[in-house]
Amino acid sequence: MPRMIPSTSRSGANSSERRVYNAFEGIVDRPDWTVIHSLPIRQHIGKEMGEADFVVVVPGKGIVVIETKSPKQVDYVDGVWTPDRRPQPHKNPFTQVDGALGSIRAYLRREGAITGNEPFARLVWFTSIGRHHFGGRAPSDLSFFEWELAWADDVSHPTRTIERVLENHAAWHTEHLGWVETPEDLTQERTQGIVSAMLRDFSIEADCGTCCAKPDS
Repeated sequence: MPRMIPSTSRSGANSSERRVYNAFEGIVDRPDWTVIHSLPIRQHIGKEMGEADFVVVVPGKGIVVIETKSPKQVDYVDGVWTPDRRPQPHKNPFTQVDGALGSIRAYLRREGAITGNEPFARLVWFTSIGRHHFGGRAPSDLSFFEWELAWADDVSHPTRTIERVLENHAAWHTEHLGWVETPEDLTQERTQGIVSAMLRDFSIEADCGTCCAKPDS
């Protein structure tokens, strides 16, 4: 099983987050993966506060930032996403995941946890809608790739879903953009450092001189 942070799905998680969390928790053959759920991003590059629904750190392959959604219906017209027929132009799922991904990447570079050449991929996961609704092939346009979308069908195959995104990301950036990314830099030690930089553990204890001092009379 991957390392799950936190060890249980957070209180108040919505249905899509719980389904994806349970899917990752059920993986039995990727003990070197780390899955972070509901990562708060105070050092956001685009707004006061943000959040990444999931960040999956895969040694030797890359990092995937995920936005999950569970609408009963999705309309995409003129570049505007409308879930359940309620227009929310400020809730474009790819804008949300881009903000989270860019903020995480910028922070890790400032902290020296990455070089900047490590692959970072994005994924929007609709857990309530099946791929079969599109006749077997999900949509895409100039602003996103088909492989950057996951569906209800993919909840049963979380390992394949993440590895598919990273493989397609690598293929596109290598073949079409000529970018030089270095997934091999994501060693087990380096990925542990990345996770530690995003969520630092610390403990503080007052010394006796401070906590035991008598109050002034």
